[in-house]
Amino acid sequence: MAGMLKRKYFSETQAFKREFTRPLSQISAALPSEYTEQTIIDLYKYYFPLGWIRLNKRYESYKKKDSFLQNVGKKARYFHEEPIAFLLNLPKAKHLLSAGVRKTHKSEFSHERRMLAINALEEQRNKNTNSHNEKSRNARTLVQAIEPLHIDIFIYAYHKKGSTTQDKVEIFNELKKYECEKSIQFFHKLNDSERNDQIRRMAFSHLQKMGEFVKLRKRFKGKSKSYMTEREAFDVTPKDLADRIERNSIQSQKAYDVFISHSYLDSKLVISIKNELNSKNISVYCDWTNDNDFLKRDLASEYTEVVLKKRIEQSKYLLLVITDNSIGQDGEIKSKWVEMEISHAENISKQIYCINLSGGKTRFSALNHMITGKNLSISEFDAEKLRT
Repeated sequence: MAGMLKRKYFSETQAFKREFTRPLSQISAALPSEYTEQTIIDLYKYYFPLGWIRLNKRYESYKKKDSFLQNVGKKARYFHEEPIAFLLNLPKAKHLLSAGVRKTHKSEFSHERRMLAINALEEQRNKNTNSHNEKSRNARTLVQAIEPLHIDIFIYAYHKKGSTTQDKVEIFNELKKYECEKSIQFFHKLNDSERNDQIRRMAFSHLQKMGEFVKLRKRFKGKSKSYMTEREAFDVTPKDLADRIERNSIQSQKAYDVFISHSYLDSKLVISIKNELNSKNISVYCDWTNDNDFLKRDLASEYTEVVLKKRIEQSKYLLLVITDNSIGQDGEIKSKWVEMEISHAENISKQIYCINLSGGKTRFSALNHMITGKNLSISEFDAEKLRT
């Protein structure tokens, strides 16, 4: 490993190791009178699950970097220890496992002190886990946990010669709407090697929100070129998106399994449906998630209609969410947008399915569903209809 790179990696690793000192000190007070290496590992995994996940992701990150180097004919340079070995080789862990410390711990052991330490750790674990879960849910609200059919087209377009900063920001915004191996790998590469400072920082921020192990790369040294410091606000409208589709840009290359037609009043329900369909490997289109950069509600116009019609054409099926907000008990359609979407789907002979939550009769093919708490589920049999 080159000298400067070696020093950077060593410095980062030392800082990372220091993050474990306090947690291991807290665990030491919760150890039983006699303990082993496995006891420390088990307690750390249980009381500091986020730290354990972070350690594993760091290991996988550097393992992939070494694998890449070897695949291109270079020598591996990082040799990150496997998580268990890394944890046990920390100075604090070695200290706890030394014969002298174990002997002293056993002779001074107090069951009452141990229970106080365990109770404090339990409280801290619950607080940290709940906070993390809440942040994770918020970060993933609009994200689809599925690989889009058009991802390779978008990644190729990003790296295509002549792509402008605006083009790249547009592609970035599109791919951050999906959480899959290819998109996460793409953002890691941007964080590692993208020369535009704005986009690199965007990649770092997005990976952090997704819970990935990531370091913010410093600005490239040397003379800055205009591209490196160029910034793009990406302030766009429905007309901009309609124009992009018309001129056969990447926006015309998209493809979805299902277009979700719904009332905006049912947004929480739609998120639940999106999650359920993604879990069954079904990609969905929803205007305020998939095209939220362009289709701002306060800018709705005839261009919005042009875009939505195109997205219906790019989808295999239209899935109508029937609630009292979208279609009344008498069959009257309450939303002009839902009415337009149904009409266009029928005009182009697009199959329409529905999830009927209103209890009224419907002329559309209904999918069987169940609601448990805030979650909606559909059967594998009905999911297969949307995949074919």
